[in-house]
Amino acid sequence: MMQDLDLEAGVQYALDFFGLMGLPDVHENKIALVDIDEYRGELPCDVISIKQVKNVRTDKAMRSMTDNFNGFSEHINSEDTFKAKGRYIFTSFKHGKVLVSYESIKTDEDGLPMLVNHPVFLSALESYIKVQRFTVLFDCGKIRGDVLKHAEDQYNWLAGKCVNTFLIPSESEMQSISGMMHRLIPSRNEFENGFKTLGDKEHYRRHQG
Repeated sequence: MMQDLDLEAGVQYALDFFGLMGLPDVHENKIALVDIDEYRGELPCDVISIKQVKNVRTDKAMRSMTDNFNGFSEHINSEDTFKAKGRYIFTSFKHGKVLVSYESIKTDEDGLPMLVNHPVFLSALESYIKVQRFTVLFDCGKIRGDVLKHAEDQYNWLAGKCVNTFLIPSESEMQSISGMMHRLIPSRNEFENGFKTLGDKEHYRRHQG
């Protein structure tokens, strides 16, 4: 029942699966230098989601834009902001350069998406494609409903196992999380510094009086 699946359909199903799972390990972190002209710059074509944007001139991270009148209040002394829409990024300053840290799908030299070489991930992806194809066959009256239901149950189990496998933090990541949460004095400047020291351990010093 899967023999008529071609490469193009398989690639599209794989991309849909990546988007549904939202697994960080299947993505690649990239940084792009974008020229801003008349408050606008063109983003790379492989952007999935933007993680951070930094103004090259000030070397400070930019926050998400809340201004509905972008480009008409440049004289106001405020923080640099941005918003992304489609293939473009819009900024609160008219001209300049920004560094965009973003996530993209890992691809090979032919532009095809690369898969994580893990049995749980591969089984979940195969099961997802199977459900999509069986749904089409069921709508055409070529398979029974219990066959589709069995495939859906199998996918739901594998999808949950896949999320648990890839989203549980490692020991190193848990140490950074612990450093973020267990602080007596909140750090209020981490955003501007690109969160470089957000997970650092807090040190206490006692002064003898």
